[in-house]
Amino acid sequence: MASKPTVMLVASEYEGLVKTGGLADVARALPAALKAAGVNVKVLVPYYRKLFDRNPEVLLSSLNVPVNLNDEYGCAVRYINDHGVDVYLLEHHRFYDRDGIYDDGRWPYDDNPLRFALLSKAAFALCKALNFRPDILHAHDWQTALVPYYLKRHFENDAFFHATKSVFNVHNGAYQGKCNAQWLAPIGIDGRDFIAEHFEDYGDINLMKGAIVFADQVIAVSPGYRDELMQESTSHGLWQTFQAHAHKVTGILNGCDYGLWNPENDTAIAATYSADDLNGKALCKQTLQQQSGLHVTADRPLFGLVSRLTDQKGLHYLIPALHDFLAQPIQLVVLGSGDPHFANQLRHLAATHPGQVHFTEGYSEDLSHQIEAGADFFLMPSLFEPCGLNQIYSMRYGTLPIVRNTGGLRDTVVPLAADHHNIDLATGIGFDSPNIEATRMALGQALRLYSLHPEMYKQVQQNAMAQRFEWESAAQDYINTFKHLMVH
Repeated sequence: MASKPTVMLVASEYEGLVKTGGLADVARALPAALKAAGVNVKVLVPYYRKLFDRNPEVLLSSLNVPVNLNDEYGCAVRYINDHGVDVYLLEHHRFYDRDGIYDDGRWPYDDNPLRFALLSKAAFALCKALNFRPDILHAHDWQTALVPYYLKRHFENDAFFHATKSVFNVHNGAYQGKCNAQWLAPIGIDGRDFIAEHFEDYGDINLMKGAIVFADQVIAVSPGYRDELMQESTSHGLWQTFQAHAHKVTGILNGCDYGLWNPENDTAIAATYSADDLNGKALCKQTLQQQSGLHVTADRPLFGLVSRLTDQKGLHYLIPALHDFLAQPIQLVVLGSGDPHFANQLRHLAATHPGQVHFTEGYSEDLSHQIEAGADFFLMPSLFEPCGLNQIYSMRYGTLPIVRNTGGLRDTVVPLAADHHNIDLATGIGFDSPNIEATRMALGQALRLYSLHPEMYKQVQQNAMAQRFEWESAAQDYINTFKHLMVH
């Protein structure tokens, strides 16, 4: 057996090319860390319309991909070398030449099952075209959930993939790729696998369910989330499937790209700073206040929020809690997009609290850095959070995260005890119950810490800035998992 595995990673997003969430960050950072550790890793993502301007080189002008018994799709493959990582872009204009990635801005594309079945099946065709025999086919979330199935069913007698194993990462178990049973034949699922033990889910196809069944290994993006996927109330309805395959489900905490998120050299913020010299952070806060039309003051704590506007992020209990909390001497800056209902509520908050609340609808990479650097606290009261990255960024920037103790948030943040007895270990504020009252109490604890105990606030801030969640460590956990699969 080779000392280092060969890996083909298949994902629908890749940070720096196309991104809607944390999946993109992992799809870029993990291969880079694996490559640095000596792993021969390649990445396959779709060539979406928003990438056309880059016009990367055409590596393969023709790649034929048979998704099912009757339909073969003609594709091309383009190539980018991203800091030493081979990234292949699957070109098929009928499926990927669209304004959106997954939807038209309002509704998911009707043919998403087929669009991403093509991506999943193309991974096999690409490996053969490159004569790249992967030890591991590494799939991510529902979009590539068919990779493990294809390996087991479509390529079970193919000598080229004789030694290949599949790994399936769950970044967000709430999005499962459920679709109508009419898609069975078009995406190449044998009718015999449309049973409750495999893909069938109340009459529909559930792609993620099938991936859990057919993958050789399933990896959640934090140990805490792995445990929650085993429980009925926190498994997004898949607890029975996860429990049935518990022997092959593990959790590996995502790392953080400290090359991109480091207040000591961040070019997006008003001034750089470090744990030893926080003067720059004070200037970042002042600049953020000015840019946001808030009263410029150091006395009031500034709370930041950068988030998708969804129930998952706890906004249905955070926003009501903020209504009351804004009677206190605090400030709030929010950046986010998503559910119009939450966007309207945040606009209302900003309109009724001028000079105290600012809401920017949308997403801006620079502004997200500026909020991380300029705020005193970062709000992350998620209903569930598979891993979460913003709490890790926040700690690095000396901005104390306020989190609900769930999933990856529980794995990364040490909440300050009410009596402060763990002041030497605490790195943020935490609460347990997903409701308005618990959220309000956590906000109050943060305000008291900042206003009444400034030395303690600084102690927790120093603790937080000293934390490191390196991809190097996470990559080694992945390598160990891959090696174990290769000998079993």
